[in-house]
Amino acid sequence: MPYLRDDPLYDTVKPIQVTPNFLDREGRSNVRLESGPPEILNDVRGREHEFNLDANGFCYVHSPTAFKDWTSQPQIAKQYLPDLEELLRREVDGCDEIVFYDTRIRQEGDDGARVLGLSYNPFARQVHVDNTERSVLEKVHNYADLKADYYLSGRVRIINIWRPVKHPVYDCGLAIADGGKLKEGDVIECDRVRHDTGKYWDTMGVVKYRPGYDWYYCSLQDEADVLLFKNYDSATNVPARSCLHTAFDVPPSEILPNTPTRESIEVRAFIFTHPKGLRRPSGISAPHPLAVQLEQGNLRLVDEHSITDHLRTDIDEANEVKDAVLLLRRQEIRRLEKECQGLVAERAQRQQQLEDAGAQLLQAQQQISMQAEHADALERKVRELEANLALQP
Repeated sequence: MPYLRDDPLYDTVKPIQVTPNFLDREGRSNVRLESGPPEILNDVRGREHEFNLDANGFCYVHSPTAFKDWTSQPQIAKQYLPDLEELLRREVDGCDEIVFYDTRIRQEGDDGARVLGLSYNPFARQVHVDNTERSVLEKVHNYADLKADYYLSGRVRIINIWRPVKHPVYDCGLAIADGGKLKEGDVIECDRVRHDTGKYWDTMGVVKYRPGYDWYYCSLQDEADVLLFKNYDSATNVPARSCLHTAFDVPPSEILPNTPTRESIEVRAFIFTHPKGLRRPSGISAPHPLAVQLEQGNLRLVDEHSITDHLRTDIDEANEVKDAVLLLRRQEIRRLEKECQGLVAERAQRQQQLEDAGAQLLQAQQQISMQAEHADALERKVRELEANLALQP
């Protein structure tokens, strides 16, 4: 398995990877990979029932599909995604709200081929996790904007739905590690930067080798063998909050003659479980443009200058595509927040002035009282002197 190299460099320097990594022609990425020792890949075929999302971070479900138009992005958005929503609601507990935010077709060969809005990108041969908590929070805020705090008060999960298309997997499968075996410190946060600008894009998790990850795959996985796996789970009371994965090459000796190369579709989804006891914020009159694109199937076609070589239907585009009404509303909220902060500061200042004035008044009253007592004492002394004088002959 290709892991992050065990290099002292990463003790002091954060890993940085250019995205897409095959366009890093200037060598700006400092992520260096090395193959770990031989590891056992366990076949789940016939054992699918032994695994579940919360205990292991992944599960295989039998879910045949009648959909076949894998080269049409509008049809995928219109027909395939609704089928996936039904699948998720059937297999995953707590699906109060589902948001599909990324769709990609993977195949070897012509990376630049695009048909009806879809692009293809090669397999990710690197042990990794797609997101870290930092980028998840960024994505939720970009997608949900004013409702982000509400969603984050509940349970937030990112689940990938991975399916081979057209034919079984013969040459390059997807290996998945038992998320329940992950330990604190296994996943190292890596910044991803744009290949064209060098600017920060998001974060992913890279991993150094250690024994005990427990790897699995499904032999001859076909369209009906759907893999669900976690990339993130905000719940802290489940054994598996994410799981490692990587593409792996089947040994040539085990590949049947004249078999086609792998093609697969991967869809990423936010699963929101609403917080109990909190009122859900009302809908925003001007919905996020990405939500509109998803609903209408008008997913943006990327060009050679885009951040990735694959179709981006996801929340990440919110960094580039901003809804004007929401942006103005956010700016107005920030202005009002600053104004409120100013009023609070002014009120605190006035309160302090009142307290200072009160303290000064109290001090003055105490001084007056002391002076009055002193005057009374002097008056008594004068009377005593007068009385003494009156008694003298």
